[in-house]
Amino acid sequence: MPDTTPPARGTARTRLLAAAAELFYDEGINTTGVEALAAKAGVTKATLYNNFRSKDELVVAYLRAKLEATRASLAAHDPSGATPAKRVAIIFDTLATDIEAGRFDGCPFAKAAVEVPGNRAAMAVVREHHDAVVAHLTDITADADVAETIAMIYDGAIIAAKATGTADPVVHAGQAAARLLAA
Repeated sequence: MPDTTPPARGTARTRLLAAAAELFYDEGINTTGVEALAAKAGVTKATLYNNFRSKDELVVAYLRAKLEATRASLAAHDPSGATPAKRVAIIFDTLATDIEAGRFDGCPFAKAAVEVPGNRAAMAVVREHHDAVVAHLTDITADADVAETIAMIYDGAIIAAKATGTADPVVHAGQAAARLLAA
C-alpha cells in the first residue's frame, strides 16, 4: 500500500499533481480513486474538485506535466555536435539506465492509452507525446519514416522490458536502431 503521508509544502494543486504522478504511475489511473489522491496530497475531496473539475481533468494535467518532463529530458540528453547515431544511442542508453536503477516502470503515456481511451483530452496529450518524440527523432535523423520506426522500436522495447523485468530488450532495441541508422 502506498504511503499516504501528505507532502509538507506546496500549493494544493502542486500536491495533487505530485500525488497523481505517484499514484497514477504506481497504482494505475483507474484503480486510483479521488479519496486516495486527496489523502496523498493532504487535501479534502472538495479541494481536489476546486482545483480540477474532475478526475479526468487531473489525468490530463498529470499527462501534460509528464509531457513537459519528457521534452526536458530529451533536450537534456541531446548533446550538440553528436552524430545522429550517438544521439539516438543516448536515448536508449538513458532508458536502460533508468530501468536498471528502478526509476522506470513503464511509459505513463502507454499506460494512459490503455486505461483511459475514452478520455479524449488525455488521449490528445498521449498523441502529443508521440508526436513530440517522433519530431525529436526526425530532427536527429532528418527522415520522418526512420524516426517513426525508431519510435516504434523504442515503444516495443519498453513493453518487452516490462515483460522481462530487465533492460536487456532496450539494449537490443538500441542496437536495432543503430543498424537502421547505418543502413
